[in-house]
Amino acid sequence: MLEGPSRYEVNRRVRQTMVSHNVDLTKINYSFINRTVYIYGRLVKESREDFSISSIKNLVDDLMKLPRIRKVQFDLDNWVICTEPGELNIIKGRGVGSVSTMKHHDR
Repeated sequence: MLEGPSRYEVNRRVRQTMVSHNVDLTKINYSFINRTVYIYGRLVKESREDFSISSIKNLVDDLMKLPRIRKVQFDLDNWVICTEPGELNIIKGRGVGSVSTMKHHDR
């Protein structure tokens, strides 16, 4: 038996985290499978504003703090976000715009 919260509970916490970051849940889909959260669609705020790179970093940080999550994988229409152990790369759009590379400490 798995230790920690159920898949349903992890999905509920992912949803709660995204709501706390004002993610428009009508534009995004997500699922939790095998310690990975998959997020796909269009990442925008409920106010229809774009996220800043720092607000995306904060969202990823908060998702990674949730129990049983080891990785967050994105397939977005408006951002390219690559999460690798110890590194987070964020590019606005599909290869156009701001680029940010942030180093994370292993958890």
